[in-house]
Amino acid sequence: MLTYERVSMRNLREYLKLSISEDQKRILATSNLKTLWQSIVYMPFSKLFLICENGRGVGYVYLYCYAKTKKYNVGRLLVDERCQKQGIGRQALLWALAYLYAHHAPRVLLSVHPDNAAARKLYESVGFRYCEGHYWGKEMVMMHQPESVKDRTK
Repeated sequence: MLTYERVSMRNLREYLKLSISEDQKRILATSNLKTLWQSIVYMPFSKLFLICENGRGVGYVYLYCYAKTKKYNVGRLLVDERCQKQGIGRQALLWALAYLYAHHAPRVLLSVHPDNAAARKLYESVGFRYCEGHYWGKEMVMMHQPESVKDRTK
């Protein structure tokens, strides 16, 4: 069973140990340290959660909201290289959606690099759809509507 803990001094080492393959590093937008920094700088509008399995860090999910526009985002979702292909990313993404909708998100956005086929497939499988012509830098923007999460949590 997965649990989600806010990243803090208590679990910082577990967070910093997370890693991904060299191929993934080529297309990932940022490092763990930069994500941690962003979660601190943009507080209270951002939250960084360590994904844990049996008390061990297996990934993280970074959520944030633009205060003025109320745009809720899954900023980053990372599963440690040793724990991939076990359904952890899907479970964490569904948890993140439920969390954001419970906090009154009208919809949820994220971005994905065009070369990240595994992430695109995951996001589409839980109901994210492309926002035609919208990009954040080189990444394509995808949107999720709340009604599409209910049938996918099983």
